[in-house]
Amino acid sequence: MNTPILIKGATIYDGSGTPPFIADVLIAGGVISRIGRTIQPAGCEVVEAAGRILAPGFINTHSHSELEIFRDPRLLQVIGQGITTEVLGQDGSSVAPIDDAHVRELAENMAPLCGKTDRPYWWRSYADYMHEIETVNPAVRFVGLVGHGTVRMRVMGSENRVPTPGELKQICDIIEDSMAEGACGVSFGMIYPPSSYAPTEELIAVCRVVARHDGIVMVHTRNEMGRLIESFEEMVHVMKESGVRLLISHLKSLGFLNWGKVLRILDRMEQLQAEGYDITFDQYPWTAGSTGMKVIAPGWAYAGGEDEFHKRLHDPGLYEKILADTREELYARGSGKSVQIAAVPPGEFEWMAGLQLDAVAKRLDMDEAVAVLHILEKTRSSIICVYHALCEADVQKVMQSPYHCVCTDGIVGAVPHPRAYSTFPRFLGRYVRELGVIPLQTAIRNITFEPARRLRLWDRGLVRTGLAADLVLFDYERVMDTNSYAEPKKLPTGICKVWVKGVLRYQEGMSF
Repeated sequence: MNTPILIKGATIYDGSGTPPFIADVLIAGGVISRIGRTIQPAGCEVVEAAGRILAPGFINTHSHSELEIFRDPRLLQVIGQGITTEVLGQDGSSVAPIDDAHVRELAENMAPLCGKTDRPYWWRSYADYMHEIETVNPAVRFVGLVGHGTVRMRVMGSENRVPTPGELKQICDIIEDSMAEGACGVSFGMIYPPSSYAPTEELIAVCRVVARHDGIVMVHTRNEMGRLIESFEEMVHVMKESGVRLLISHLKSLGFLNWGKVLRILDRMEQLQAEGYDITFDQYPWTAGSTGMKVIAPGWAYAGGEDEFHKRLHDPGLYEKILADTREELYARGSGKSVQIAAVPPGEFEWMAGLQLDAVAKRLDMDEAVAVLHILEKTRSSIICVYHALCEADVQKVMQSPYHCVCTDGIVGAVPHPRAYSTFPRFLGRYVRELGVIPLQTAIRNITFEPARRLRLWDRGLVRTGLAADLVLFDYERVMDTNSYAEPKKLPTGICKVWVKGVLRYQEGMSF
């Protein structure tokens, strides 16, 4: 039986958004047993916490840790930020549920976001996958979304068409089963095939299933650039027609031509909240995003899957159309100087990791758009990039919304986006302490109770007796990211200790 832990004299920000107070916290049996000023330490392990902040463990609403769990269950890049719960299955892509016929296609599709495993996916249902997670005893807790794109692939492959009534019923039935097995909702990746091939009516049908379970839908909208507003309004329509609770993933205006547009969405969200709709968003506190290189190429070119994309590249007429669309997208993202290669599969292109796309194109002696298509073909679209295309003023304004919470959207790789290692300390250190963008008690609520409420995780998110002892002790004067785009794999400072269900899982000084 674990020894009770007494955390003495901490300044407690309890997650509710109310002012802090100084108290002792007793952890016993994996839960918060007592909170007060006169708790006797007899028989306890004592942690002296005077001058430090004790808060609920941080909840990361958007992660890509699906396979990293099995590679290194310590998950230091996650728990080292103070994160104790992560949401899996984002952007329409979950590693389950899947069938034998499509498992290899899914694994190839997922590889840029969450890497590969030493052996093919050995689970099939959502429940199977969540059971596999428990067998490795990971450092943090997980809840999962069902990826709409994964389910669509299982039913229809990667075909770019409207589902038949029978296929749509099959999609909805699979999602119904996964929700019954414990999934907290569904994700849409409307920029990523095959989710991107779905018409609005299909989204509404899926969301009605989720709404029946009081689940949540998290969506990467169809466009975060020139059609940002229209893409947002599509999901508003879906929300209204289905009655589902909606979270817009990593809200932003992408590309210099679109900076400032996101402020219109904040105003619209305020209006929708006043009308009684449950619509919120998450955000990472950076002016660069990260996703696959394949988003630079047109989604229609991937209809039928990776092999069909390769065939189209060798059709002269189609190639010119693909190239024109790729060039237009690349310009909107700021061209090659704004795109950094983050993750590359082993082989002839490993030298690219960490370089800007313009430098890569120069070395290949190619036009930038031509280089993109060449690299996608040779690597089977398995490249991850960092896109420097956001505006700092937008980042700060979005952060001030009452409907805000924080996510890492962390993708690992050779030279990954630093957000995978330091998002939450950066949020607290740079934006809260140094810049004063929002008050600390609001910031803590936005990364603890608020996401717990949205996810219906009523056993965590507050420092309250009877709730799970998912807790983070940090030094507010030191908490900060220490990494960079050039050196991303560095843990932050100031995260002193992290407990998950009462077990100490991280303390400052641990290393990979």
